[in-house]
Amino acid sequence: MSAIAAILSRAAPPDRTTVTRMLAVVPHRGTRTEIHVEGRCAIGVVNPEDRVESSLAQMMGWSAALTGTIDNAAALREELARRGVPVPDASSPAHLLLAAFRTLGEDLLPRLRGLFAIVLSDGERLWCFRDQLGFRLFFYRDDPDGVVVATEAKQVAVGAGISREPDAEVVEHIFYGDYDDDTPAALKGVRRLPKGSLLTADRDRTRRRVYWHPTDYLEIAPPAPRDVPEVFDGLMRQAATRALGGHDLISLSGGVDSPAVAAYAAPAHLQMVGRPLTAFTAVFPDLPAVDESEYTRAVAEFLRIPLHTYVKAARPLDRLQEWVRVLDGPVPQILITDAEEHFLEARRLGFRTMLTGEVAEFLTDRRGYLTPHLLWRGRFRALWRRIRYQRERGSSRAATIRQLLSTFVPGFLEAALVRRRGYGVDLEIPRWVDARRVNGVAAAYLVPARHRWRRSQLAGFLGPGLSMEANEIVQAVCGLRVRMPWADLDLWEFFLRLPAEMKFPDAWRKGLVRRLLRGKVPDLILDRKGKTVFDDSMLARVDYAELARWLVNPPHRVAGIRYDVLADRLAQQNLSIREFIWAKDLAAIHAFLTA
Repeated sequence: MSAIAAILSRAAPPDRTTVTRMLAVVPHRGTRTEIHVEGRCAIGVVNPEDRVESSLAQMMGWSAALTGTIDNAAALREELARRGVPVPDASSPAHLLLAAFRTLGEDLLPRLRGLFAIVLSDGERLWCFRDQLGFRLFFYRDDPDGVVVATEAKQVAVGAGISREPDAEVVEHIFYGDYDDDTPAALKGVRRLPKGSLLTADRDRTRRRVYWHPTDYLEIAPPAPRDVPEVFDGLMRQAATRALGGHDLISLSGGVDSPAVAAYAAPAHLQMVGRPLTAFTAVFPDLPAVDESEYTRAVAEFLRIPLHTYVKAARPLDRLQEWVRVLDGPVPQILITDAEEHFLEARRLGFRTMLTGEVAEFLTDRRGYLTPHLLWRGRFRALWRRIRYQRERGSSRAATIRQLLSTFVPGFLEAALVRRRGYGVDLEIPRWVDARRVNGVAAAYLVPARHRWRRSQLAGFLGPGLSMEANEIVQAVCGLRVRMPWADLDLWEFFLRLPAEMKFPDAWRKGLVRRLLRGKVPDLILDRKGKTVFDDSMLARVDYAELARWLVNPPHRVAGIRYDVLADRLAQQNLSIREFIWAKDLAAIHAFLTA
């Protein structure tokens, strides 16, 4: 839903029709276009007929385009008024943004909250940036003729006049997990703007910089322990309220994360629109180990909200080639058709915004390598408590000693071991995949154990977020917007500030959050020790014929794949869940390369 496109021309005057074509190539984002040309720059937005998510504004030779939402717009408007820069209440978000940028300059960027991609221009220069967590997309191309920026990679290809050609090297790197913020798009000649980054361009050059640094908040200036419950309560309530749009439902699971969102969103929704928030979940009547009905019903009854259910039926490989064309490339890990089915079912019920509990684990459950972190930082009292908790839960003395000693293992030595023997068993590398290639990637991204806790706390800000990009496009195709209150930046900064021993006060998963939610979420949820694994559901829906269609004797070959062994495994029709995910991701690559 909605998109943005812009051109800075360094040669001939900007062509309005080029921006028109860029907006037309994404019909799933709407058909109502608005374009403005000023000097060397042309900027446009597109919206669906029944909803406005993008706005365009002009003011004294300046122009601005915004797609998405600015959650702290009211506070921004008040600040401008205090500075003597009133902005009419009826003005569009783009007008507000333009007034704020002309007043505050680039200092505005880290102060914005919400999900957004923004272009500003004075006719000679472009400023392009996206939200700090990268929930809105931004791709670009920079060449001697000019700079082209847009929401989707295919738009950039059209604007730059280049073919929509797959970059085989990039998709191979994606398959092996060898990608980062500087990895280009899967369409050759197109780059992505990293999350939390600003791109500035003029007739002579283009520059890029990160405008918001999560490391500035890590374990710095936390609230006093006695204030943590009150601060969390206020921030969670703010995050849930910001996410509401009026036609909302909550995607509910049996874990802690989405019930927490429901607990704060339900009263805010009732106050906002005068009716209860609707809960929504998939059920698996034929797979009891997967079905979470007992827990989702308990949450709905506890919060006194209606619960709508549906039976999961989507097949993971349906319309695979159609989807990789829409997504401009293969996307690892996620099941696109599952997301599509979930969103379309919600739209059929008349909802436009779906709240979820996604990304909470990045704030509340990144406990790995806590012991080396505490030891390296000299926090011995917290370290002793950590060891005691682990020992009480059955951890062996040898395991504890290994954790402590890992703090001092040189990074180069551990990387050498990973290249030779692999990095644990979690990857479950199939026999038909070159394990040396996989291990080499793992070793290349390895940091010493003493630094891994800090890196894990920042994991939500690292990398291009390929699954988030794909999910955003699926939302646009289905006409539904997803909001993740756990991803609210003010809430995220709060968790970043907490010292490790405060964030993880015991040996239980999400121990702090379980304490903070007591009384707001059913005890059945908070006291639950296990976690539902959906492997059985995925394996029950594997289409071996479709996998074979793409992977047996394909016209293209990905380096490091033994296709003869893979063909034998497909013929046996007994892939493990991890092997299926590897095969699914490889099938997506072949579908994209032949598109």
